[in-house]
Amino acid sequence: MVLDIKMKPELKTFINVAKAISKLLHPFAEVVIHDLSKNKIVAIFNPISKREIGDISYLDHIDLDAYDDFVIGPYYKINYDGRKMKCIITVIKDSIDNLIGTLCINLDVSVFDRYQNLINAFLNNNDMQISQQQQSLFRDTFYEKINSFVQKYCLDNNLTLDNLTRDQKKI
Repeated sequence: MVLDIKMKPELKTFINVAKAISKLLHPFAEVVIHDLSKNKIVAIFNPISKREIGDISYLDHIDLDAYDDFVIGPYYKINYDGRKMKCIITVIKDSIDNLIGTLCINLDVSVFDRYQNLINAFLNNNDMQISQQQQSLFRDTFYEKINSFVQKYCLDNNLTLDNLTRDQKKI
């Protein structure tokens, strides 16, 4: 955790929120508080982007007033090391409704992409040589039709197979 001790009091109120988010999502999330009047970072938790207190925010090119909502995103960007980041910005206003800062959450989703690719590779049919005719030998069997019916019944009735009562199993 790194803080700018000269931070505006209104921005300081977001320190515990930023700290909590970074602890909950550690090591995947970086949480940054920006002071818009200085165009600088004033607090950063779990700095996975290698940015530091006092670094330029690079938010001056974004017209935050143009957004109808106080929350902008989520959107994707690429980290300095090539990792895919899913990000969101929360606009911070003072007591008279002036924009004074942002709280940004930058979530490293690259590890989840790798797991998704691994799962997709595992679940895909690896033997592309099997013909449709051969695949049909294993489809539409009596047992598969029963399983499909039970699955549909469970979905339609918001049930799980484990929670079916004896009477429901008889249907």
